[in-house]
Amino acid sequence: MASPPEQSDEPRSTSEGVHIGSKLREWRHESRTTLTEVSEAVGLSVGYISQVERGRANPSLEALKRLADVLGHTVGELFSNEAPPANPLRYSVSKSGQRKRIMYPGSGIMNELLSPDLQHQMEVVWVEAPVGATSGGHPHSHVGEECGIVLAGVMIFWVGEDEVRLEAGDAIYLDSTVPHRWHVGEGEPLKAVWLITPPTF
Repeated sequence: MASPPEQSDEPRSTSEGVHIGSKLREWRHESRTTLTEVSEAVGLSVGYISQVERGRANPSLEALKRLADVLGHTVGELFSNEAPPANPLRYSVSKSGQRKRIMYPGSGIMNELLSPDLQHQMEVVWVEAPVGATSGGHPHSHVGEECGIVLAGVMIFWVGEDEVRLEAGDAIYLDSTVPHRWHVGEGEPLKAVWLITPPTF
């Protein structure tokens, strides 16, 4: 598989980028992995990865997933830590504005965790993304199944070689082992809810 393109925009620091970069650096140190080893594993330059770790470059969503994976983690682990719900085994209430969230620097993509954490059998995510945003240039796959419903905007979704256009009210259910990717089409920004089992985000 070809390496994902590095961001061509001028490196810039954001609060989310600094948080993500410092977490990636922390994971790399914990795994006793060098920048060179990570570079060789994900196909990105040592200099670029160093800039990501310092919050000076904005990784694409796909690059971020590959960096987390090679360090033995998932992108979902970048969600901010919050106190567990009062009744974690019975139910969990997800209040707007108080959810665990992750912003992908430079992409405009925002995910909020609607399920209490990633330790249960199902993961539910609120997705917002601007027109033109994409999950990455290459499809990805993982064990499990997923279902998504578009609430606003247009999502162009590829499952294997098939292209599907999803508009407000449309839903898709798929075997996650089939390579898939998405792109936000014309019109208004995307709002969607995604369910994945088992949690693999």
